[in-house]
Amino acid sequence: MKKLLTVSCLSALFHFAAAAPFSPQETNYIKLNFQNQNGSGNICGGSLVGKDLVLTASHCILDNWTGVTAYYGRNFENQVSARRDNAQPNWIKFDHHGVAVDLALLKLSQPIAGRNGARIVPVVAQEDCNAGIGAMQAQRRMDDQGYQLGQSLMQASVANIVRLGPSPLANGVSLLANGNVGRGGDSGSPLLSPKGVQVGVYNGNAGNVSAFAALCKYASNIQAWSETLSPGGSQTPPPGDWVWPTERRR
Repeated sequence: MKKLLTVSCLSALFHFAAAAPFSPQETNYIKLNFQNQNGSGNICGGSLVGKDLVLTASHCILDNWTGVTAYYGRNFENQVSARRDNAQPNWIKFDHHGVAVDLALLKLSQPIAGRNGARIVPVVAQEDCNAGIGAMQAQRRMDDQGYQLGQSLMQASVANIVRLGPSPLANGVSLLANGNVGRGGDSGSPLLSPKGVQVGVYNGNAGNVSAFAALCKYASNIQAWSETLSPGGSQTPPPGDWVWPTERRR
């Protein structure tokens, strides 16, 4: 039976810590498969922050990338591709545009918000950094052993954010969690508050710490560059009750 769980308190997040991977009926999570000039590629995660805009990590978009396939919505059974556009760039790497942080925006070839279970996630307000401290939810495409989950699956894990501080991996400000929450392939994946507001983007692990770019420090940049890439397409819904799919693969 398919069920929806309204996450209304921190304790509800711990349900996901031991939860099996599940196939989402609706989600803001985007699976990104990049293609490069040499015929290889890399995988990352991202979040839908506008009708055709994905927020991810800067290091996911390699300098020699040529295209990307984004899997989204119900069970990630839908996909949209985007080719690199050098004439009218369809991506912005924050650290290449004067803001030293591991964040990037990517414009898809067509709007997907509201289609087939794809939903826009609201981003935390500028300087509301307390919203990212405590038990947060990390969305992931990898399992705890570092293996990629099946195409239809995602996983949500609890990230215990203990402080805000300098990034241990790159320049910028990070939300820092005790323990290794993500693995290679989870880069760019969103970190959400109990109310479903995105507060961070996974950058990687440094020792026994997971680092997430602290969006409270970069929300104005996200908004401004979203408008640059997709004028009028960056509106996000106001935070409110957040509904999560909890159907698990049998």
